Amino acid sequence: MKVYTGIRSETGIAHVEVEEPNKAIRLLAPRTDLFKHCNTGLDWGYSGSAPKQCAMAILADALDDDLRAVRIHGGFHFYIVAALPRHLPWHLTEEQVIAIVEDREPTAAVG
Repeated sequence: MKVYTGIRSETGIAHVEVEEPNKAIRLLAPRTDLFKHCNTGLDWGYSGSAPKQCAMAILADALDDDLRAVRIHGGFHFYIVAALPRHLPWHLTEEQVIAIVEDREPTAAVG
């Protein structure tokens, strides 16, 4: 089970780490190859280009389906990533991401 953790450095730069059993913790790739909302990295806690890129990155990694991630990342950004606590660490499991998508997918492309 993957666990996505959003953290900020002391300088305020946002990072999303991915933990997987029996693997080293890695930084989440922004996946600008799929859809490029920004060049400044990933972020969360507001509605903007960096949180939208974060939604794309989380979905592409968790779903392992790039086309599906592209199709639904706007809604996931609006309902989930923009609502994450801006200045506090947060965690989402792969299972939570998949459950959110399956629950919202008919309307997830809105946004």
